[in-house]
Amino acid sequence: MNNAAIWFSTVLLLGGLTTTSSFIVGTRPATPEQISQRSVNAPSVTPSIYSSIKPFKRNNSTNKIIWKGGNITLTATTVKLEGMPTFEQNVIQSIVVSKGDQKHTIETSNLEDNWLDITSVVASNSNTWLAVNAKRSSGNTLMLLNLQTGDVTELNEQLKQAGKKNIETIATYSWAPNEDQIAFSYGDPSKSSLAIYNVQKESFIYLPRATNYISTNLILWQKNGKILDYISEYPSDQMILYRYSTESNKVKPVKKISRNEFAEWFKLDKYPTQ
Repeated sequence: MNNAAIWFSTVLLLGGLTTTSSFIVGTRPATPEQISQRSVNAPSVTPSIYSSIKPFKRNNSTNKIIWKGGNITLTATTVKLEGMPTFEQNVIQSIVVSKGDQKHTIETSNLEDNWLDITSVVASNSNTWLAVNAKRSSGNTLMLLNLQTGDVTELNEQLKQAGKKNIETIATYSWAPNEDQIAFSYGDPSKSSLAIYNVQKESFIYLPRATNYISTNLILWQKNGKILDYISEYPSDQMILYRYSTESNKVKPVKKISRNEFAEWFKLDKYPTQ
């Protein structure tokens, strides 16, 4: 899941947009002039080409945040801290994930940056990994849990160790349909980049930037697992659909997305927050 819902309510105030160019990006970003030079005829949203997932549903109870999907249940226990700002008073103390007769506990009370909420939970298609998106005091963290071993990987920290900077948030992500790898956007409120993390190889593929994305609001894998579509914002309050090929490692701007079109694309969001 992502911040598209808030962002979408903003773009509803804007007029329609024109189509963009078919300029293909390899390792060098395209300039705004290149993107707007030519138009491309592209079809509207086609849900049938995208992979589906099994959604998790959220329930809240006293001091508990519970997400359930299939035979997997995540239960986060919260505590109230005194002397903290209102938005930071309720923090997550621990997380328990159960799958069948297996149970894993993750302690979060000693983290440097408090976890305030679990905004979405999604299992990989192999049902071996669980992606947990957590709201922190500043930004969002994407944690991957191995449901067999209990091993935890925090992608924010992995990116920092790989030399990436300004990793404030990871809020948009999508599991691949045929491999244990996850595509996601990362950055800060003014800059968005995209990457794919292979959990088996513990390695990243960094997508070439077609332009200086401000934010990325939706990521969708096509069913063949070789094409990744995503909608990013550039310039401010304007949306563009991009298409990335894992085989060529190239990005193609497909078309600009009008406010009405984005309403249809947003329905394909696979990671509900409620």
